[in-house]
Amino acid sequence: MHGAMTFFVFVFIVCQIVVIAISGGGMAVTRLTNDIDLDDTTLNVSTTANFLNASVGVPAYLVIIDGGKEIVSYTGKTDTSFTGVVRGIADPQTGEQYEAGSHTAGAKVMTTNVGAIDSFMGYNVGGAQGVIGTVKVVVASGVAILYNLPRMLAWDYPWFTGQASILRFPLFALSAGFVWAIAMVFLQLAQGILRVL
Repeated sequence: MHGAMTFFVFVFIVCQIVVIAISGGGMAVTRLTNDIDLDDTTLNVSTTANFLNASVGVPAYLVIIDGGKEIVSYTGKTDTSFTGVVRGIADPQTGEQYEAGSHTAGAKVMTTNVGAIDSFMGYNVGGAQGVIGTVKVVVASGVAILYNLPRMLAWDYPWFTGQASILRFPLFALSAGFVWAIAMVFLQLAQGILRVL
């Protein structure tokens, strides 16, 4: 029984990591609602839901895909715009430099690879440690995982859209096995506590 529990937990976690990696950063995806030029510092988009809040001290990152791609950072957001945008910066993960460009309405805007983890966690993991400290980052990470657990169990990621949504169905079996394994852990813990009492 312990082997099956370990299997389901391990495979569930590994598959979650693989899905995030395959997403190519697309944990949060939106589209430009108007054309932008080289010097625009505000991006008007259809929604900023699921994108990080950011500040001047701790910016967040986006990639604009419109033929080519451009990496930008932003320091603020409203419901339908990113503000304080710095254009044509280096990818925060690889250091590869990107040039600012003009983009047309409808261009895809999504989190970068680094931003995918940040979006999932709900904060800038790399920047937060220096600002709030390691202990608070660990606590915030645990809270973020509990908050995102329903999304994880439903495999609710932008990558699973269109025809790719059918791939979610076999993964639901992993979710069921994961829930069973966690339930068994709590059941065994409760039995152990009752034996002591």
